[in-house]
This record gives sequence, C-alpha cells and structure tokens, in this order.
Amino acid sequence: MPESVGLAFKAYEIEELADVYFFRPLGMLLARAALALRLTPTTVTMIGAGVGVAGGALLYDERFGLLAFGLIIVHSILDSSDGQLARMTGQVTDLGRILDGVGGYLTHIAIYIAIGAAITTRGGGASVVALVLTAAVCNIVHAQMYDYHRTSYMKTAIDGVALQPLGSHRHGVLSMYEAMQRLLSGWHAGVEASLAKRSIGGRVREDDRVRYRLCFYWRVRGWNLMGDNTRFYAVGALAWFHHLDWFFSFVLLPMNAVFVMLWLWQARADRRFLAGL
Repeated sequence: MPESVGLAFKAYEIEELADVYFFRPLGMLLARAALALRLTPTTVTMIGAGVGVAGGALLYDERFGLLAFGLIIVHSILDSSDGQLARMTGQVTDLGRILDGVGGYLTHIAIYIAIGAAITTRGGGASVVALVLTAAVCNIVHAQMYDYHRTSYMKTAIDGVALQPLGSHRHGVLSMYEAMQRLLSGWHAGVEASLAKRSIGGRVREDDRVRYRLCFYWRVRGWNLMGDNTRFYAVGALAWFHHLDWFFSFVLLPMNAVFVMLWLWQARADRRFLAGL
C-alpha cells in the first residue's frame, strides 16, 4: 500500500466510501499543510471543533442552512485531518481520541440547540425541549456504538491487539467512556474478554483474528450508518428542502429503527462467536 494511502486510512477495509474518496484525501492535504505549519493534532482538532460549532449555530436561520452544511462538511474534513496528522507525526494518544470525540459532540450540541431554538422561536412549545433532549440521548448512544464497534474491529481484526478487561489499564474519563460503550454493547464485551484470555503475549491468535473478521466484518460496516456522516447528510438534505425542523424526527425514527436492527444483528453474531470458542 502506498505511504499516502497508509497514512490516510486507519481502517481501510471498513471505511465508508465518502471517507475513501472525499474526506480522507482532503483531510490528508490539510494534514500535510498543518505539518508544514507545525500545527499539532490537538490544534487541528480545536480548529475543526470551532468550524463545526459555527456551522451548527448557523442552522438557527434556515436561510443559512446550506452555508451551515458546508461548514459542517469542512469540520468533517478537519476531523479526518487531525487523526492523519497524529499518525504522520507519531502523536496518536488516548487523549487525542477523546478530544476528537469532544469536537464531534460540540458540533452536534450546536446543531441541536440551533434547530431546537429555531423551532421554539417559531411557536414550538415546551415539548420541543423534550424532543431535543430525547434525540440527543439517542444520538449519544448511536455515536457510542459506532465508535466502539469500529475501534474493537480495528484493534482485534486489523491490528491483532488483545483488548484488556475494563479497568485494568484505564483511569478517569477514558475509563468511564469505555465503560459506557461496553455497557451498551451487550455480548461483544464478552467476545473481547474471551479473545484476551486466548491471546498470546497480548496478541490475538491468528485463527481468532480470521474468525472475528469473517463474523463481524459486515456488522461493523453496518455500524457506519450510526456515524456522524449520516446525521450531517440529513442536515444538508433537510436544509435544501427547508425542513430542518424534521431533523429530530429523523434521529428518533429511521435512525433508531436502524440502530435496533443493527444491535440485534450484532448480538446474534456475538452469541454465535462465543458459542464457537
């Protein structure tokens, strides 16, 4: 694999097509520019978060909806860029992973507040607050499972690293973050624990890696639907049709329906995998 591609893709085999052909290539260009300017990955993350928050805030006025969508897409490019810069400079850290997630959450908070405030201003009642909060909780759950299953697949199937039991190597915020993910994941935490017990020197056995890949490849592809891109595309489409007020219904209805189907599909595969160990 060429160096540029290797740097651009941390998990090439499970990347979304939009990442492969749009976000990662543009993110690499910005990463190289940031490297030339001696910017750190954290600085790029902060810039990306600022752009995302600005885009989200503009959604308060539907006249700026497409401009807001454009800024949110720039945020996504920068979100790709900071990780690539970290890998280029050998600065990949758990803190960077957390900050990267915080940037995405801040962007979503801005989107939710702006659209919710706009609906309220146009005469929406107190029920709007409940609608916004419910959709936000669902958003968090979706994002947690997207991040968890992609990370688990990358560490296990691609890197061959045996994931350690919760609490054995983490402390503070990251420990709580991962505890929430594993609580939501159902049986997959048991899959990780079983593979760790069978590992050799902290490495997943090759036969387990092959079986893991065969069992979970399409599942992790499915979890990509719960990523930020899906919600951002929805913002763009709804801004185009001047119906940003439908955004929360989009999160609560079709996205939740897909989430439930993915969770059940994943649980079935987890139980089958554990039964075969």
